[in-house]
Amino acid sequence: MAQFHNIKFLNEVEGLSQRQIATKLGISRNTVKKYLQENTALTTVLRKKVYGTKDYSPETKRVIPIIDQWLEDDQKHWQKQKHTAIKIFKRLVDEYDFKGSASNIRKIVAKRRKVIQEVFIPLDFQLGHQFQFDWGEADIILQGRTQRIFLFCVQLSASRMRFVRAYLHEKQEAFLDGFVHAFEFFGGVSTEGLLDNLKTAVQKILQGRDRLEQETFIALQAHYVFKAEFCNPASGDEKGRIEGTVGYVRRNALVPYPEVQSMGELNEYLLDWCLREAERTHVPYKSETVLEMWEKEKEYLHPLPPTRFEACKLLSCKVNKTSLITVETNHYSVPCKFVG
Repeated sequence: MAQFHNIKFLNEVEGLSQRQIATKLGISRNTVKKYLQENTALTTVLRKKVYGTKDYSPETKRVIPIIDQWLEDDQKHWQKQKHTAIKIFKRLVDEYDFKGSASNIRKIVAKRRKVIQEVFIPLDFQLGHQFQFDWGEADIILQGRTQRIFLFCVQLSASRMRFVRAYLHEKQEAFLDGFVHAFEFFGGVSTEGLLDNLKTAVQKILQGRDRLEQETFIALQAHYVFKAEFCNPASGDEKGRIEGTVGYVRRNALVPYPEVQSMGELNEYLLDWCLREAERTHVPYKSETVLEMWEKEKEYLHPLPPTRFEACKLLSCKVNKTSLITVETNHYSVPCKFVG
């Protein structure tokens, strides 16, 4: 397949002749000519690679497209309820009067499954185009006691620059506040943000990529001028950058458990850790460090607005006869003139 791709690319993209391709790749002109005359689809070429050059009997060749279709359909079904090789053989016998052997079917199924498995292609991102966000969890020692905290993690997709901030909860106030601090740390805002379908951001999942978003999250986007994109449900691989970051932070920044007296102290430590990591690590396939690439990416980020977004949750409360309002499980005193 690699040779097939190289020949096609050199001919159709770089415009080389058959003779030039043969010389460059060190193969015969007849081989080049054979591939360039190949009019079958790429899936057919893959199938040839899977099944090899062995000459199957006409009876076996007859059912290969049927096997392909069943295995491809299985990709849409529950992992625990898919065809086994023996089940495929039995169906072929019962439904298509197959006369071949079960051993051949087992071999074909095993080879074909290796090809049709879902493949994820790593993406390359333009500077300033995207950030990815996710929550994580970790334990720390806060004022001498073990405390579970929530890590607000954002990473710029191009430069790989990280921002991490810790909170005691994942409520909407923390969600909004995290973005305010992240954008101020990065020195600007990416064009697009990739997130999971969190309740703090999404009211309802609609068809395809459409979402009914929370009003406060829409307000945040309008204030900082970026567009949120949401992953498909149960598709964390779509934001692989940040998925890896959450675990990396937990293993490298928070082992052993840091001992702090306040969340402010912890967040200062996390900010310093992000900068030190950026200075010592390199962007994959680049000569620059993360810190150096981040300096370049800053020039492509949308500038921060003159005012800071008010990261809060707006509630309507009724004042009781004792001049108190209730927010969640807490009571707060307000001026007596607001009673009722």
